[in-house]
Amino acid sequence: MMSSITANQLAQLVMRIGLGINMLMHGLVRLPKLSAFVDKMAAGFADTVLPDVVTRAFLYGLPLVELASGVLILLGGSLGKWGYFIGGLTVGALLFGTTLKEDWATAGSQLVYIIAFYLALRGLESSGRSRR
Repeated sequence: MMSSITANQLAQLVMRIGLGINMLMHGLVRLPKLSAFVDKMAAGFADTVLPDVVTRAFLYGLPLVELASGVLILLGGSLGKWGYFIGGLTVGALLFGTTLKEDWATAGSQLVYIIAFYLALRGLESSGRSRR
């Protein structure tokens, strides 16, 4: 019954759909052009302390982690909780690399994602949907 749906539940649904699609598509669109994606992104880290092999290993795995996070979020329930957590950790790792490059504009955008993942996880607690 529609009247029994709370505003918090609707907010959680909006957050789940938005973050889920975002993470899913970040991963999905990169997979067909994975080598080109890795080459382009790795070039941006050439002047940082990160070894090229570490950068490339991370970048090759990134789309798969993004895809998995998005799928888990969209599935919802206890899987969604882990999708939000994995997504937040992933963006945290991206934030590390971004700040190494001193790309503060992108770092600001990534902080918005961090806040979104935080709010999504907190919203699960307040709605009582995440007990495990």
